[in-house]
Amino acid sequence: MPRVQVHFYATLRSLLGQKTVEVDLPPGATVRDLVHALVQAHPELRAQLLRDDGSLEPSVHIFLNGRDYHYFPQGADTPITEENLKIDIFPPVGGGGTSG
Repeated sequence: MPRVQVHFYATLRSLLGQKTVEVDLPPGATVRDLVHALVQAHPELRAQLLRDDGSLEPSVHIFLNGRDYHYFPQGADTPITEENLKIDIFPPVGGGGTSG
């Protein structure tokens, strides 16, 4: 598998100091593998992408070709393939409350 380009947004982009990183993944790698490879290469992402127990932070949105991995039948075990190499990661979105 070629290098995968991962695009970050909002606070994740600020944390990294760049908008795109490249990651080498082995054949058959999954969304979960991608996140662990990203954290290994960029430890500053750990608190944002993983829970204390090492599981994926469910409030982070990882899109494969514009579709959130949460909606794929295999979830975090969805394979990264040549067909879904456009990867975007968004941090949790907060706010929305109003006072009045």
